[in-house]
Amino acid sequence: MAEASGGGAGDRALDLDRVLDIALGLAEEFGWDQLRLSDVAEAAEVPLPLLAAHFPDTNAIADAWFARALAAVWSTPPELLADRDPKVRLERVMWRWFEALAPHRRLTGVMLRAKMWPSHPHHWVPMIFSLSRLVHAFLDVARVPGRGAERALQEIGGTIVTLETLAVWLRDDSPGQARARDVLHRSLAAGAAVLGRLGPTLRRFG
Repeated sequence: MAEASGGGAGDRALDLDRVLDIALGLAEEFGWDQLRLSDVAEAAEVPLPLLAAHFPDTNAIADAWFARALAAVWSTPPELLADRDPKVRLERVMWRWFEALAPHRRLTGVMLRAKMWPSHPHHWVPMIFSLSRLVHAFLDVARVPGRGAERALQEIGGTIVTLETLAVWLRDDSPGQARARDVLHRSLAAGAAVLGRLGPTLRRFG
């Protein structure tokens, strides 16, 4: 993914994916709180003004990292969506997001905590909208049927399952974060059982 602009070195194309990877590498090495745009620009060998035009602060770098994970959800391979059971499809799609974040799992937790600092209330509302957008993507990509009140309950349940799994995933050192995957599986099974009982009633309000 590159942004192109004409002119000389100061206006050269910026490879956003490459810059993001460099920024993440520096954050892993020196700490998220020590990450500076000037250091990223120097390591990426790009002009600081050009970098700042795309990443005005470290929160923008975090947003780009989460946007990359969301893109992985939207690009879920068809073979992962072939199962007839929507619960199976949903689990696979949701785990795609966690797998995309796994290379920088601990750093991801630091980013989320930074966004939730009391001194950063301007990050709270965007986080809520980002979570809602993520859950909508999960349901959409997994082709989970539902409308009206049923869909609304799916969205609430999907949000709860995402946060439950995330809380375990962030501190899960088991191979491949197997404990978190088990939490996701069991939580989705429990949610599907509840929806199965309520479904006929909810569909009347759809």
